[in-house]
Amino acid sequence: MSEEPQNPAGHRKALGVGLGAGLLGALALAVRYGWRSTLRSIIPDTISPAVFATRVADTSAGEIVYHTADSQTPGPPLLFLHGVFPGASSFEWSRIYPKFAESWRVLVPDMIGFGESQRPNPPATAEEQVRSLAEFLDETVPGQGAVIVASGLSSNIALLFASRYPEKALKVILWMPDIALGKANPSRGWHRLGWFPRLARLVYRYQLSTESFLRAWLLRSGFVTEGPGLEECLTVISSTATQYGAEHSFLAQCSKSYWRSLRTGLRNLASPVSVILAIGSDKDSSAAIHDLRPLVSRFSIVEITAQGQLAPLAEPESVAAAIEIELLTPNP
Repeated sequence: MSEEPQNPAGHRKALGVGLGAGLLGALALAVRYGWRSTLRSIIPDTISPAVFATRVADTSAGEIVYHTADSQTPGPPLLFLHGVFPGASSFEWSRIYPKFAESWRVLVPDMIGFGESQRPNPPATAEEQVRSLAEFLDETVPGQGAVIVASGLSSNIALLFASRYPEKALKVILWMPDIALGKANPSRGWHRLGWFPRLARLVYRYQLSTESFLRAWLLRSGFVTEGPGLEECLTVISSTATQYGAEHSFLAQCSKSYWRSLRTGLRNLASPVSVILAIGSDKDSSAAIHDLRPLVSRFSIVEITAQGQLAPLAEPESVAAAIEIELLTPNP
């Protein structure tokens, strides 16, 4: 029997308190230590399963590091896009995408600004992210479209990509999307950092990228108990979060201004869109779907028994099963 869903309103309130405390703490630490660099640890090899190769693709926005199976599968391309959070990378899908490697040509990139890919400053705009993904597909699977699976705030990138390149987006599957349209707030609280752009980097460095903060956040985002799985994920995410320049794209995409032109950009959403939600998703998810629904001609929603944005890491079987069903379901 599944446990009761956690209280989303309480999580948002706790996040707001945490960010407020982070601002004050960051100021104190900045006065004490100045802007000297923090220790950057090496990203662990466990960021991708051993049977997958790590490769690099050149795009106009920078180099994209991605993972794909060593053996070339003749199946259609399946592109996984990770979410946006401190330490975000392709690792988010590492317990999901190996299950599809026998039937699909799996492609799992670290998006520009995240993971092991190039981390430019100023960060890539939404349009540049979309263009880089189009160039990435042109290089890795020339002439082919892909089914796109996206998470959280990157759902907006997937939708914008489908609008700009409808021939390249065969279907879009969104896991717990944070849709930055209308009144729905992007990133479920992280956007508040945009109110204090000069302090945001301090908050990131001395609060959001710390192991203690990330541990608490993981436990609120799908990991319900301490254990080896949590420790492995914490090691990878905290290492990725502290890489040089890791804060730039995270902070940019958490800003409402980053998505200001999103609604006008979604004018040609011909691709079918499937939304997968955890049962008991909060009102922000409902508001986001309400904003998105009129823009999509072929649309479906499914709920699964899972908790939190990081269920692909904490409860991969449930999420993988839902994705598999959506892949097999004929387009509406």
